[in-house]
Amino acid sequence: MIRNLEKKELMQSLELSQYAFRYTLSKEEIEKRLNNLDPATVYGTFDENGKLLAKLHLLPFEAYFGGKSVKMGGLAGVATWPENRRKGLVRELLRHSLEAMNSSGTYLSMLHPFSVKFYRSFGWELTCDYKKYKIHKTQFPPFHEVCGSVERLTSNDGHILYPIYERFSERYNGSLKRNEAWWNNNVLRDLKIALYRGKNNEGKGYILYSIKDKVMEIDEFVALDRESWEGLWNFIRNHDSMMEEATIIAPPDDELGYYLEDPKIHQEQHSYFMGRIVNVLEALKDYPFNQIEGGTLFLHVEDAFAEWNAGTYAITAEGSRPNINFFPAKAGEKSCQVTPERGITLGIRELSAILFNYKKPKDLLLHGRIYGKEEDITLFESLLPEHTPFIYDFF
Repeated sequence: MIRNLEKKELMQSLELSQYAFRYTLSKEEIEKRLNNLDPATVYGTFDENGKLLAKLHLLPFEAYFGGKSVKMGGLAGVATWPENRRKGLVRELLRHSLEAMNSSGTYLSMLHPFSVKFYRSFGWELTCDYKKYKIHKTQFPPFHEVCGSVERLTSNDGHILYPIYERFSERYNGSLKRNEAWWNNNVLRDLKIALYRGKNNEGKGYILYSIKDKVMEIDEFVALDRESWEGLWNFIRNHDSMMEEATIIAPPDDELGYYLEDPKIHQEQHSYFMGRIVNVLEALKDYPFNQIEGGTLFLHVEDAFAEWNAGTYAITAEGSRPNINFFPAKAGEKSCQVTPERGITLGIRELSAILFNYKKPKDLLLHGRIYGKEEDITLFESLLPEHTPFIYDFF
């Protein structure tokens, strides 16, 4: 039986998490987590005696997608006791979570995978990467005169960062729209804060960082303009007696290396989060497609795990935004081929990657992941806005 946990059962969830993810919480940490954990966000599979067999957390987030904030279901803490594995329990929990999101009007889902292959089998796909730089202090940008200044803040001043982060994050698909509790419990933690203020005293950028073993680890580097970027780098350089190098987490479209006098820095790009379209029709209706002059694009979508998505979608240019029509697949069919000679055939994973702007249709066509005529691929790409996928957070 699958249901939400009751408050008195949350300790069972914590015990399962500690076992499955191999960590141990102190009494104080357990008490804090129990106080912050909402039983309505935890689904569990129970046996006839009320014992928890498997569970997952479905977190009600908002995330930026196509330049605006939308509801997003974040999956986390998916775990099963070892004696209950390979019985399909997680599969049914994932299906239950998709049904719950669909019924609540949440058409977007994201998760951090323990196994990409595992979650791909249920329709999630890689959609977000990040870059990690390692830069020796001799490679730092030179000092620049700036009009503003940097000040160090405490976590009590964290609210000053909120509007800066919002302006930065709305550029990216998948970035969380953070609330105060998330900032305090999951972002700021014990990190140090440096804020750049412009000449009018307006916050224009910040870094969240720590320093240990002569390394400055910068978890977030947010600069809204060139001046704030230079001002924050001046601040970093002023630590040269305390450190030998800095590591920085950055979006995948960041081009720091190019703008350094010595661009031969250590750079890594990591696969990070996976995403999934929960309800294709609602996602397409809400998606900020580019304006086009006439033409209809047919998408023949296959989704074996969320059958309500399977079928053909006609995207027709009408005025300022396209009109979407849906022709559901017949029972037992993967998709509905309304116009067999036209359109693009693709699975839910590929569609999710495209709408996140993680992969281009032409590249997926080249590698045999989608099928269609060149003119349809070109039309599809002309419809898609440019928003880089990226998320700083973890859940």
